[in-house]
Amino acid sequence: MAFKMNIPLGGGAEHADGYVRVTDVRVCKKDDATDWFMMVDVAAYKDADARAAKVRLSTSTIDKFKFAYSVDHGASPGDAYAKLKTHDTFKGKTTDV
Repeated sequence: MAFKMNIPLGGGAEHADGYVRVTDVRVCKKDDATDWFMMVDVAAYKDADARAAKVRLSTSTIDKFKFAYSVDHGASPGDAYAKLKTHDTFKGKTTDV
């Protein structure tokens, strides 16, 4: 599971049809807090071949994302992709691959 989208690079440039993949999903709660949250780490690649070769694109806007979480929510990679689709960085800008 992954997204294809234009990847924002430094200086206002974009890489067209880049490959974005969730690399880690975790559910956390700070010691003194009552609310849980989901952290989603993603990586951007030139394409699927670059992902296979583990050669990432350098972009500061596609890295880590934090979402509100409830114990009745899922915490799988599929759930993370669904959450990412609601974030302004990805909303309406992705194609599932």
